[in-house]
Amino acid sequence: MEPKDILAISGKPGLYKVLNTTHRAIVVEPLGSGKRTAVPASARVSSFEDISIFTYEKDLPLADVLNTMFDHLKGEKAPDAKVPHAEIRAFVTEVVPDLDQERVYHSDLKKLCSWYNALLELSLLPFSAEASEATEGDGEGDAVEAIEEESVSDAEGTEAESE
Repeated sequence: MEPKDILAISGKPGLYKVLNTTHRAIVVEPLGSGKRTAVPASARVSSFEDISIFTYEKDLPLADVLNTMFDHLKGEKAPDAKVPHAEIRAFVTEVVPDLDQERVYHSDLKKLCSWYNALLELSLLPFSAEASEATEGDGEGDAVEAIEEESVSDAEGTEAESE
């Protein structure tokens, strides 16, 4: 499975696999579960391909960070999200030395560790090198631009439907 096929949905716990997309909804399946569900197209959905971690130099794609964690831990589990804040931050800083300490919040670090552990349990890590290369590029801000474009087109579609 590639990072672009894994979704995080705002307000819903866990990770999801994309099965199909339509104009009005995205059909997803929770990873590790066989139940399909539809998520409205207006929901805040982030593909792993579009998520990155702030560093002082440049933003690192999430797939690269997860692969680095896998290599660093030699395939073992990451700290649980319930361990003390300082322990999680120290672990992630060890994996990503130039982590931007001011812009990366504790909740982000907890998600990172819990997502890593979930993907590890499902044997989805490490991501292939080709998938990591696809997430790299000089397109910083492309995800933000794409989200803004979707928001504008959704707003225009809502206005047209209400008339």
